[in-house]
Amino acid sequence: MTRIRVRRELVLPEFLAAFLHYLWSAGYARNRAKRWVSQAAIDGPTLVKFKLPLPPLPEQQRIVEVLQAADLKPFRDAADKARQLHAALVGAAFGRKIASSWREQNADLLRIAAHRRDELLGIKKELSSAIQAWREVFLSDVIESAQPGFAQRPGEEDEGTTPQIRTHNVSPDGRITLEGIKHVTVADGDLERYRLLPGDVVFNNTNSEEWVGKTAVFDQHDGVFVYSNHMTRIRVRRELVLPEFLAAFLHYLWSAGYARNRAKRWVSQAAIDGPTLVKFKLPLPPLPEQQRIVEVLQIADFQPTLGRIDQAKRLQSALITEALSGRLTAAWREQHAQALAEAARERDARLGAPAPQVTVRITEHAPTERRTDLARPRRQAVIEQLSSFQHEVWNTLRFEWRGAVLADDPLAFEEFCTSPQTAWRLEGFAAGREAVRRALEQLAAMGLIRKMSLPRPNPNTGRTEYLTAFRPLREAEDGSRPEEDTALADAERLGRELERRRAPEAR
Repeated sequence: MTRIRVRRELVLPEFLAAFLHYLWSAGYARNRAKRWVSQAAIDGPTLVKFKLPLPPLPEQQRIVEVLQAADLKPFRDAADKARQLHAALVGAAFGRKIASSWREQNADLLRIAAHRRDELLGIKKELSSAIQAWREVFLSDVIESAQPGFAQRPGEEDEGTTPQIRTHNVSPDGRITLEGIKHVTVADGDLERYRLLPGDVVFNNTNSEEWVGKTAVFDQHDGVFVYSNHMTRIRVRRELVLPEFLAAFLHYLWSAGYARNRAKRWVSQAAIDGPTLVKFKLPLPPLPEQQRIVEVLQIADFQPTLGRIDQAKRLQSALITEALSGRLTAAWREQHAQALAEAARERDARLGAPAPQVTVRITEHAPTERRTDLARPRRQAVIEQLSSFQHEVWNTLRFEWRGAVLADDPLAFEEFCTSPQTAWRLEGFAAGREAVRRALEQLAAMGLIRKMSLPRPNPNTGRTEYLTAFRPLREAEDGSRPEEDTALADAERLGRELERRRAPEAR
């Protein structure tokens, strides 16, 4: 850790902490970190070169107050408590400490069901003999198969059409989520082998140590899904065990650390192979009691609370972005303009009266767009083919940057890729500058943005250099895009000219 002691006459600790935390969540700090193996670090010289937007102290105080009012800590604490209570309930369920009164009321039903279970397990006894309510069995006794998943070829990340469930799609509370779903190409011959069916149990078999063993029931009924080779699909014998009961038990083993202790390890990874998994021991009550336990755990489900907290986190992130961009306090700033101007002069004096800021603006000289009567071409089919990364680069240029970005100017392009205003959209892709440049080139080739060459005189050589830049398409007042109309007209005119030239040759 690094301790930062601020100059309080210039910046509030709470404001600086909020800004640095925002840089982390937006991916800016991660992009500045030095890496080795699975570790990353930001040293002191790198940290002190971070740029900080510094409003006057009164506005900092206003921003801090707004963010403190939106603090989610009480809700996160409540969710943590709910999670602990739920874990205790799950432990009690598999320790046979719940449903005792229900068990007594349904003793005859349970005795018959236990007898049927024992028959299926190959344990022969008379119905009148003493029946063991819970039996400890190997996982292999109650499943049809445990199948490792599908591995896409290198370089085919998210380039196919079949959605693939991966380790990150199993949430810490034992559910399948489709957030950040990836798509892969699967040959017809492999599709049935790796296809997930409703009721299949998916088990994370390889991941970082703390995530191996996370388990959930696949419950999607629409569409065809496969699963990654870092997971194992378990198909149960439903006459012996409910998928929900088995998934709850395996997920309980993960949260209790049992699965982690059984994993094989190397570097920062851990794995549980098939032979190890099927030797896990499972406490197996009769089916009616399994159903009762599943119902009790569903009643105590705290997922709706977590969902609302996740939504609140997204709203809080948007609020922080607005606050640190200055948009949140724009109206307040107008109401306190005089006091803020005085505070700003005092701040600048304490900073040592920095040199006046020079703002560089790009002015384009373009001919008037030619309007045509041609309908605007539909782009939806092209947009639907964009990868998630291309889509976010496009949105960054349109909505966050809102102007031309000089791709050949290292400082300008660095600002586009990493500034707090834009970096949050590219968070999680771990993409370098070349990947962003390549995405812009692809978007321009698809006609979704404009690629330009802007002149810049070189004072050393006296020559004019031309720099590549990208900008969003211009929009007319009626919402149309004249550039697209013009491009379509030019293409049709060229087509007619080529046909005219080919006609004499044909004769």
